[in-house]
Amino acid sequence: MAHNSKRMPVPAEAPEAIACQLEAFRKKFGRDPGPDDPIFFDPDAEEPVPLNPQQYEQDMIETMAQAGINPAFIYAFKRTGTIVTERNKHRLTEKELRQWNDAISEYEHKVDSGKVI
Repeated sequence: MAHNSKRMPVPAEAPEAIACQLEAFRKKFGRDPGPDDPIFFDPDAEEPVPLNPQQYEQDMIETMAQAGINPAFIYAFKRTGTIVTERNKHRLTEKELRQWNDAISEYEHKVDSGKVI
């Protein structure tokens, strides 16, 4: 099962996250992942398949809300698919950072104008 892949920079935390995912994969499927297996997989699937992007987004939004993340940041994540922090903002393009900031401003404008989010 071959999948399209996209190259992206690896954050410093990646090796630890990948090690955890490999352990989760072994625990779930009883073997090491093969070259065509996703490292970040759907934990509810019987076979190793990639996470469903919509489910990932919904889970992320719920987790952010439960953690008490600023609603403006949750809104910006929904709009951009990105989470911007002091630790990662230097990795973003000017366009990505502008989109994040625009989403924050859009959220604040909606709140200020009384529109329900």
